[in-house]
This record gives sequence, C-alpha cells and structure tokens, in this order.
Amino acid sequence: MEIKLIQDKKQWNDWAAVNGSSFTQSWEWGDILLAEGKRVERLAVIEGEEILAQAQVVYQPVIFGWQYVACPKGPAINLRFKNEDLRIYETITNYLKQKNIIFFRIEPDSINLKSKILILKSQDINPSATLILDLKKSEEEILAGMHQKTRYNIHLAEKKDLKISQEKTPEVFWDLMNKTGSRDRFSLHHKKHYEKVLESPMIFQMTAYFNNIPVAMAVFTKFGNTFTYLYGASDYEHRNLMAPYLLQWEGIKLGKSLGCERYDFFGVAPCLQSGPSVVIPAVSGNPDNSNVPWIPNQVGNDSYKYDLHHQYAGVTRFKLGFGGTPQQSAGTWDIIIDNKKYKLYNLLRRIRRLI
Repeated sequence: MEIKLIQDKKQWNDWAAVNGSSFTQSWEWGDILLAEGKRVERLAVIEGEEILAQAQVVYQPVIFGWQYVACPKGPAINLRFKNEDLRIYETITNYLKQKNIIFFRIEPDSINLKSKILILKSQDINPSATLILDLKKSEEEILAGMHQKTRYNIHLAEKKDLKISQEKTPEVFWDLMNKTGSRDRFSLHHKKHYEKVLESPMIFQMTAYFNNIPVAMAVFTKFGNTFTYLYGASDYEHRNLMAPYLLQWEGIKLGKSLGCERYDFFGVAPCLQSGPSVVIPAVSGNPDNSNVPWIPNQVGNDSYKYDLHHQYAGVTRFKLGFGGTPQQSAGTWDIIIDNKKYKLYNLLRRIRRLI
C-alpha cells in the first residue's frame, strides 16, 4: 500500500460518493476548510491501481509548533477492504510520521483494537450516533413513521402563516445561532467558519418567517445520495409556532426532490443499548449495510434509550420524533505517533482546563 495525493475533484468525489463517505470527506468541505486558512490534504491509499481508502485530513497546530492531523468522519474505506483497516491506518500513519505529526485523529465507522499501533479513545468531536431516514419512501410513508406529536406539530406550524424561504442569509443565521447557543449553553464556531460554510454550493439554508421576522432556520448539506441536517436555530419567544418542525419537514422534502435516498439528522445522544466501540459485523437488515450497530426502527423511536442528561438529550427528543433509524459509529480515536509528546500535550490540555 502507498499514499497518493489526489488533485482531481471529480475523481475524489466520485469515489467518495460510491463508498458512502460523509460530507466532511467531500472535496467541497475541504474547500471550506481551505478558505478558513487551514491546511488540507486529500490522501488516497492505493494498492496497484485500486483505491482502498480516502482520507481528507486537516493539519492542526498545537503547542510548541507541534501538529496533529484530523480526519473528520473518516477515513472512508472501500467496503471490500474493511478487513484491511489496520494496514490502511498504518500506511497513512507512516506517511504522517515523515511530517513530525504527534497523532492521527480518526472517526471511523468501527475500530479494531487488536492492533500493533497504539490507538486510544478520545473525546468525540463529531457526534458518534445519528438517525437515518429513508427518503425512498413516499411522503405519506415518512409521515406515518413519525411520532404522532411530531406530525401534529408539523400540521400546527403549517396553519401559522409561516413563510419558508430558501435563501442564504448569514446575518439571520448568526443572530439565531447566538440566541440558541446562549439559551441551550453550547459554544459556537467562529463567525467566519459559518460564513464560509454558507458560501459553499453544497449548502442549503431555509428560514421560517412570521410577519417578516425570522423565527427559525435550518441548514442542510447534500453529498452523494445523502441529505444532512447540519445546523438549526430558533427564537424561543416564538416557540409556539413550531417552526423547527416545519423546517425539518421542508428539509426532508427538499432532500427527496434533489434525488437523495438518505436523510441524516447528524447527531443524537448515543444509545444506551450500544456496546463498546469495537469491530461489529454488518447486521442483516441494515439499510446501508455498513459496519455500525443497527437498531430496528420503531414509529417515532419510542424504544430508543439514551442518557437523558447527555448534551444532545434535548435535540435527540426532537429528532427521534421524525422516525429515523439509529446508527452508532465508533466515535473519535487517536492513533499515537509520538507517545511522549502526546502525553505531554494531553497533560497541558488538562492543566489549561483547570486554570
């Protein structure tokens, strides 16, 4: 196996779409990071003429001029070579060793702990659990699969004279995100990041207006056959309008109209029924046959058990009402390249949190 830097957008995206890569591994998402001033490389692991895996990586500077490399929701591995994952990681790690990288941070579907390389669990960066809605179903079937309260709130919002506008409005986005972040006590990215996201052609924004006042908005992204709900925000003063429910439904319909087959809610609290993050064979009946735990769908997902105190608990209740199928990935892991520097880096991070 060897590493090849990919310079062709179509070649990269075609492979990524066929092999089920996340939007974070798309060429367009890499362009967003480049526009922010980040250093990005698009690596392919090849053997002969065949691409076994792709890893869009971001170089992250830390203390003392050290760096680590992150691969958000990746690397993406060809399903036929899933059992070669450790060799693939070793190939990428050997490439990064030449660049004085401390560690390689990955977010794979599954992880094999029986490895010669040192792999340690890290705090999750992107959510490890999500819900996938089958967009091949008709609108009637999708509505029937929702919790009755969710359907009721959608229909209630439809009667409230809300105007749904598909437009990119950075100031509206930023205002509503700040209101939501302050209310729900979560930190935001820098404003520049969101501006670059909205500039991308792969991004869609919908805003709900009431009497010409923006009361809620939702941002989506399309890559391959998947339409992903990326951000959402609302004005609590207008919560009685149920605008977020209507925006979610309009997003689902937009994804269908664009020919997508999957709607990804991108982030819920992990299921308490899930076991440790180890290699789990594909489960018969899994909608996309991926190597992630699969839980049979229930109407409105009343059977999905999760930590009610988790940071995603509130949004999980909301998303479960739409009836998607839960999926759990392995989360975030660090492949250690320089163990001494890695230990010192983590020690200094812990001290910094205490100050």
